[in-house]
Amino acid sequence: MTHSTDAEQQLRDFVKFSAAVTGFSEFDLWGTGQAEVYYETVVNQEGPDAIRKAMASDPHAAADPVVNSIIKLWYVGVWYGPELVGRMDVAAWTAPGRSGAKPAVPDDSRPETSRLRQAVSGHHQAGEEGTHGGPERKPLFVVSPDAYTEGLLWRAIGAHPSGAKAPGYGSWVNPPVFED
Repeated sequence: MTHSTDAEQQLRDFVKFSAAVTGFSEFDLWGTGQAEVYYETVVNQEGPDAIRKAMASDPHAAADPVVNSIIKLWYVGVWYGPELVGRMDVAAWTAPGRSGAKPAVPDDSRPETSRLRQAVSGHHQAGEEGTHGGPERKPLFVVSPDAYTEGLLWRAIGAHPSGAKAPGYGSWVNPPVFED
């Protein structure tokens, strides 16, 4: 039997904690293929101390903002920084064709064009501190190309993501089927 590294154990602990707060099994979370990228995102955006503190909290008590961000990450595949988790107007900023609606997030909080590569990947350069409140921290971004289709939201509502994972011709005739 192989000995696991500390990083592998931290990832397993993250998935175990995520299962407790999302209501989905560890098996379901591993099956999304997003566990590693989600864990890296939380560590890069909030720092290792914040994730340890969040995972040490009671998953059934009122959650701290980092825990709420983790839950939202698993469900929709978007990193909402803790300062945005409770905001209802964030969708206006992310919605395609928002018809000139006022952005939910001030323009100065959007990633700069010069940081486009970092904004897409969500990763920091070596030596940079990726803790809460740093200048390179992004409050809102899609974590990976597969995050949308693998979001727990679709299983929770018994539907399929639009434009992906189509259930087949004529499937619209039947009502959604919810898993137990």
